[in-house]
Amino acid sequence: YEMSDNQRDFYRIQDRLLMAWRFVEAEAVTESESALSTVNRELEEELLELHDESPETARVFTLLNRKIELLMSYGQGADKPTNLGGFCDKALVDVSLSGSGMGYFSATNAEEGSYVEVILSLESIDVEITVRMIIIETRISADAENPGFWLRGRFLEDQDKQVDAVVAHVNQRQFEQLQRRAKANGTPIEDTNED
Repeated sequence: YEMSDNQRDFYRIQDRLLMAWRFVEAEAVTESESALSTVNRELEEELLELHDESPETARVFTLLNRKIELLMSYGQGADKPTNLGGFCDKALVDVSLSGSGMGYFSATNAEEGSYVEVILSLESIDVEITVRMIIIETRISADAENPGFWLRGRFLEDQDKQVDAVVAHVNQRQFEQLQRRAKANGTPIEDTNED
């Protein structure tokens, strides 16, 4: 059963999440890069699956994986062109998130049609994912205090597990909002997410 983009968009929230992004080529440039991204994708899918059974173990492996990525980016730091380089440091960013894509605030612009890769910490479900998008809209930020850009991207195909994690996070956030509203109105909401 495939969800249409409209259905995916139904699950939409504004949030503030720890994230970083970088430009990527539409296709990996070298054979080793392509092999690496395949391994990364497989590893991430296994981690997302492991997370359901054992969040603590998944967290340790996620950290180990990040450590390896950091060590690798040091190794290729100086001679790489900057725009395709490593991720900038993760920062808390205002995002708009749905099952079909995301918008986010960025100090640097990305042209429409360019490909980006985003590391996103979905804190409500304690999972970190790397997801690829194509930028479909860029606007200059209206906030004079925070010069920058609002970028909107659509998730690329073949990232079902990552997109499922995004939808799970969005659902969890929507549930929390409902709970807060109910509390404000004095009516308790039963948590149906118990295992």
